[in-house]
Amino acid sequence: MNPLTTVVVVVVGVALLAWLLRRTSGTAGASGIDRDALSGRAPEAEAAEPPEAGAEMAGDDEPEDEPKPIAALTSDGLMFLPFSDGVELLLVAAPEEMEQPLAQSGRVAGKFSSGDLLGARIVRGAVGVDPWRLEALGRDREYLSWGFETEEAARVSLEMLERVVIKAPLNPDGDPSPPTSGDYEEARRIKEDTARELAMMPEAEEPDEFR
Repeated sequence: MNPLTTVVVVVVGVALLAWLLRRTSGTAGASGIDRDALSGRAPEAEAAEPPEAGAEMAGDDEPEDEPKPIAALTSDGLMFLPFSDGVELLLVAAPEEMEQPLAQSGRVAGKFSSGDLLGARIVRGAVGVDPWRLEALGRDREYLSWGFETEEAARVSLEMLERVVIKAPLNPDGDPSPPTSGDYEEARRIKEDTARELAMMPEAEEPDEFR
């Protein structure tokens, strides 16, 4: 197993365990897993005891580096996970569906490689449905979206896509021309209209020989 594969397996295992703990207990408890880091939340600062009188405060002027999230989960358990040349979407199995070891309990729901998306943005979602929404436009300007519980988790996913996946189209002068707000709204409208039309279509009747 090469080093990259080892890292991915470890990351998947940690992220899956964090999501399961969120589903079952809602708190980190005694597990010690930093689920806030996985979801993109900034960890809450712990109250520090005041230093003893005369004690030297070494490194006061140097800010401490905060751990960066390594994965992000959507509201419905879809995990954004970076790999060597893109972003993988892993569908995490529900606890009651798990029959395999934890690191093998997810299945790939999709992959994005360089140029698969023309752009992406974060907007507020629908109340009670998706507090934060990551919207994207595919190669053919098709509308894609994912819901997140926190803005931080949505931004972690957006940053993954921006690093290697998103390639904005070029204008006639050869400069990048990212999609506008109107482009996203038009793509969403087309998707919603298409879904309504499909829902109104009568179901095809089965031939007599299959009845």
